[in-house]
Amino acid sequence: MGVSATKPYCVLVLGGSFDPVHNGHIELARSLCNRLKPDELRIIPAGQPWQKSALTATSEQRVSMLKLAFENWETCPVIIDEQEILRAKQQQINYTIDTLRVLRQQFGADVSISFAMGADQLQNLHTWHHWKDLFELAHLCAAARPGFSLESAAPEVTQEWQKRRRSAEDIRASVAGGSYLEPELAMDVSATQLRTGLHQHNPTMRLLVPAKVLDYIQQHTIY
Repeated sequence: MGVSATKPYCVLVLGGSFDPVHNGHIELARSLCNRLKPDELRIIPAGQPWQKSALTATSEQRVSMLKLAFENWETCPVIIDEQEILRAKQQQINYTIDTLRVLRQQFGADVSISFAMGADQLQNLHTWHHWKDLFELAHLCAAARPGFSLESAAPEVTQEWQKRRRSAEDIRASVAGGSYLEPELAMDVSATQLRTGLHQHNPTMRLLVPAKVLDYIQQHTIY
């Protein structure tokens, strides 16, 4: 894990299905942006996640919803990176490790890359393809939902996470290899329940989606 005298360029990566993008995604990005002060927020919608069933919204719809959700983002520039979607269209299997390797090649060895994940992803981290190798390419940053405890993750994940734990300042000042857990993210959103609620016109579920995204969903009758 390299540290330079001056802070390296910092990229916060937010990946996911975004089917649809919801306020939980936005709060995760906002929370980590406030902590890490990245120079860039790079959002990478999945092509076809290998651990999930077929997505409901098309890749074009998911990209459009992301652009609407983050169009007024003020903390740093936002880039919607479609590399995983392009690989899926070429019938290529893609894992997070592949995406981070591409980003590391693009940015070089001296850029700080932090990969953001929710508590549910952290709990399943041990099932990810070459999950320990992720730390060679980036920092892993997660936000704990209400009631979450790191001890609820697999023992090997808890051990690795604790061993690599860094402050937000250390994460920002180094290129890779650390872990950071945001103490508590107030919003806990289940995408499956959200899609069902939107389909049933549940007013509570509709409040969990940015207004412009909700308008887009209704206009295109996605869920």
